[in-house]
Amino acid sequence: MRTLGLIGGTTWVSTADYYRRLNEGVHAKLGGSNSAPLLMYSFNFAEVRACIDSGDWDSLTARLVDAGRRLVAAGAEGLMLCSNTTHVAADALREALDVPLLHIAEITAQSIARRGMNCVGLLGTRATMELPFFGEVLGAQGISVRTPDAYGREFVHRTIMEELGQNRFTDATRQRYLTLMDALRAEGTQGMALACTEIPLLIGPDDTSLPLFDTLALHARAGIDFMLDAGDT
Repeated sequence: MRTLGLIGGTTWVSTADYYRRLNEGVHAKLGGSNSAPLLMYSFNFAEVRACIDSGDWDSLTARLVDAGRRLVAAGAEGLMLCSNTTHVAADALREALDVPLLHIAEITAQSIARRGMNCVGLLGTRATMELPFFGEVLGAQGISVRTPDAYGREFVHRTIMEELGQNRFTDATRQRYLTLMDALRAEGTQGMALACTEIPLLIGPDDTSLPLFDTLALHARAGIDFMLDAGDT
């Protein structure tokens, strides 16, 4: 197996889910005592959040590139950013490092395209919903994205930072997300990209009939394929 480097702590809640899924996936494929060969750099999310809150993408990118270099130096043969928002630095990581970066938006776009959809809703942090780094990747596959209105985007961003990322999940927040999703469905979305790796811990297939694209699950599956050398890189 190839060793996979994880840049996590963004937040620890979803990073723990990555670790579980990657190990469970390798074990399911190989059985016995097999588990995933992983290296992890886990940030103090308070430092990452300070960059996100201030829009200091240059500082965040520098931190992520440094983390990637440390993982490659330690033996990582491929990298995953364990959040959607940090993919704002994906191009810089690819330019700076010689190992493959498994891009969460590219993997999600491939899954949506396989389902024959051309319009999906997008829920994530403010950056993921409003900056081009995620939507443009989907657009390259002919997939348009719709996001909630400004008030809805603010609610989603705030609850990600203040609730989901701190391992707090409430029925009231779940119902508000479902209301926002229903509004996007009424606008013509055919599915919903859960483009924050904590959102699938709040919303699942049992909550809605709208097809969901769980970016964490899709990303983890690609990581398993990479470690087993069974998928594209």
